[in-house]
Amino acid sequence: MFYGTRSVAPLGVGFIAGLVASILFSSAGLVPLLPSGVQGYYQACHSIIKRSVNQFVDNSESWKVNVLKSPTIRVNSNDNDDAKRQFVRSRFAATELGIREKLIVIVLGQSSLSVALNASIGQHVPRLHLFAEQSRIDVDMSALAENLSPYRPDGQHAHVHILNTIFNKSMHENYDFFLFVPDSTYVNPFRLMDFVNSKSFHIPSVYGIPDERDQCVFSAGILVSNPIVRSLIQQRHVCTSIVANSDEKAFEMCLHRAANVSCVKDDGFRWWRTDDNAEAGAAIHDRIGLFSTAHGFNDSITVSKLLSDVDVVSLHDHFIDVERARIEREIEQVSKDLDAVSSTIPKRKTWPKAMPPSMKPPNRYQVPFWEYFTETDIFKIEPHQNVHPLVGNDAIDIREVVTAARKLIEPSVRQSGDFVRLRNGYRLFNAMRGMEYVVDLEYQGNDVVETERVVLCRPIHVTQLVPTVPYVKEDTDVTLVIPVGSAEHVIPVRALLVRHLRMCKLSISGVDNRRTRLVIAVRGISALNVRQLSNDLIELKKRCKSMQMETAVLVLKPNSALMVEMAAMDEAIDHYGQQTVYALLSPYADYQREFLDRIRLNSIRHFQVFVPIPFAEYSPKIVTADHALSAKPPGSVPKNEPNTHANESLRDRITRLNDESTQVLDHSRPIVVHKNNGFFDTNEFSTVAMYGADYVNMRPRLMQRIVDGELVLDLSLMFLGQSDIHVLRAIEPSLKLRYHLRSCPNTLTNADFTRCSLSQKQAVGSKAQLADVVFNDLEDLSVLSSVGK
Repeated sequence: MFYGTRSVAPLGVGFIAGLVASILFSSAGLVPLLPSGVQGYYQACHSIIKRSVNQFVDNSESWKVNVLKSPTIRVNSNDNDDAKRQFVRSRFAATELGIREKLIVIVLGQSSLSVALNASIGQHVPRLHLFAEQSRIDVDMSALAENLSPYRPDGQHAHVHILNTIFNKSMHENYDFFLFVPDSTYVNPFRLMDFVNSKSFHIPSVYGIPDERDQCVFSAGILVSNPIVRSLIQQRHVCTSIVANSDEKAFEMCLHRAANVSCVKDDGFRWWRTDDNAEAGAAIHDRIGLFSTAHGFNDSITVSKLLSDVDVVSLHDHFIDVERARIEREIEQVSKDLDAVSSTIPKRKTWPKAMPPSMKPPNRYQVPFWEYFTETDIFKIEPHQNVHPLVGNDAIDIREVVTAARKLIEPSVRQSGDFVRLRNGYRLFNAMRGMEYVVDLEYQGNDVVETERVVLCRPIHVTQLVPTVPYVKEDTDVTLVIPVGSAEHVIPVRALLVRHLRMCKLSISGVDNRRTRLVIAVRGISALNVRQLSNDLIELKKRCKSMQMETAVLVLKPNSALMVEMAAMDEAIDHYGQQTVYALLSPYADYQREFLDRIRLNSIRHFQVFVPIPFAEYSPKIVTADHALSAKPPGSVPKNEPNTHANESLRDRITRLNDESTQVLDHSRPIVVHKNNGFFDTNEFSTVAMYGADYVNMRPRLMQRIVDGELVLDLSLMFLGQSDIHVLRAIEPSLKLRYHLRSCPNTLTNADFTRCSLSQKQAVGSKAQLADVVFNDLEDLSVLSSVGK
């Protein structure tokens, strides 16, 4: 036998057996053994595999990349509040548009003169910043924390630390021009701003007083544009190895080496150096009068050398007087130019100058309302009453106007003839011009009565600016205090709690982390009513989840001589302290969430109290009386019924209709701010928002009047007529007052009784609604009279 047959034979036999088996199973050998469905599936797979191998097409040249977006993660409503909040980064227009401030004055401070310069010129330039060695900073300089950058020399000159600070604080990106001066040089801010405004910051330039080497003298000030400062920042490493006798010389060398520019001498940049004009050592404040007569001193931008703080104050006062005189000359010149131009314009006599004539409205939507007056009456633009007797301040005003009109026209127009009377006139307040008048005067002359029309203007001579209002945040806690002094207030207060709960549920802003406390102060009601109010507050706190609610019922002393509003505020402040905002509300108040936000903004500690003007609702019975009367047929009254209302007066007829139980008041109905539903009651002072500390400070003023036996209507007298705190009165559409019968005791003070009576009358209804009631009632009475006959 052949060598290796025993080892190769098994391998060959296995290979041949496998080949035969694969041929049998791949052809018809296995097919008849499979079911019909499986057989079809096998044939289909076989055909697909065969095509994919024989009909392969290369598509690698045209392909497209599909970038899948990351899936959006939706936060479940059950997650915490931090996950649901979306933070939006604020974007400032100045940053987006590249708007910068015009100038920054950088002072190299070495003494207390830096403090004087900051106090004088700091308020007339956009920004003033001080650089001083840490060893030279005293108590006065340390008070300038915001405008001071201390540094340690560490063997380096000051300009190294100045350039590093400018880069670290990004000052080179926020200002167009940089003025570098020592603290021994005064800067005239008025001439400096005029010079800077006349130059373009895009041009790389350095302005100052050049020396013999064309380097700027640091004592005169060096004005550098923004491109030069950027170049200094980039090449500041060149200046680290400079060695000089002083920091001023080192900065001049750094500017010349790093920026590679020469000092530009401009005629507008003037420096006044006192050492060259008088004896050495003489103070500037003693020679300002002499300097002002010299040419160029009043137009100089920098003055040196300063010796004391008195020099700074004296120079600053002098240049303020120079600037004031210049502005007055410009105003006078502009007035002359306007007079010259107005000579060619019709109706040129106007005041103030260059203002449009007072008689011509700008458009049909801004037609002003004039008040018509005669010698006895004045007709004002009011919703409830038109004519008033001409008395008081109005009468004094009209008499002064008539006297001025007669003095104006009688010498020139009326050489003969006697003044008869004021026929009529009109007046209008214009916030830009003052009080304007048009009066018609009658004169008797030659048996003929003639009328002369005069147009006058009472200008606004004195104006007062409102002082700076303190900064207020909206995260203040608010305590709502509702006084309940009688049983008839219980139902309105319970309805108020229902509306408060509805306001909580309708809130779409999520959870409000600011605390809102609702306090009801009760006096003179039964224990059952107290228990009902307590249960309502507990339910309100349980169901009001969108606010951080706290509720409480405060029981006042039953025999207290104080008015219920004052007693309620005393008890609430004793419980919750003086550092909280308190809002005293009427039991008939109907407010929205926006009203609570305005309480937080408009109540400022030791500065302002908020007394909003609410929207008072008309009597629902008067509002709907027209429909009720028109729906009743005239013949519905029995024929034999006597006419008991035939001789009623107008007041009795309206009172009878308002007292009839034709409709039960629904305290849960919404009130729409509309002229047919109510009015903004300017005589209503029942709602007051204030800090507890302000109430405690002003309480003795009202307490004194109560001790004297006066009966006051509300707490407004506590804040009116004094200058320690401001009173903000503003229309508040989100605060409404439900209609209720107002009681005006005769024991009230005259001012309070007048306000109460006006609110009582105006809250009945509008003039049109009252007219409908009267005319419908008179028509029914005429029908009844004809039926009786």
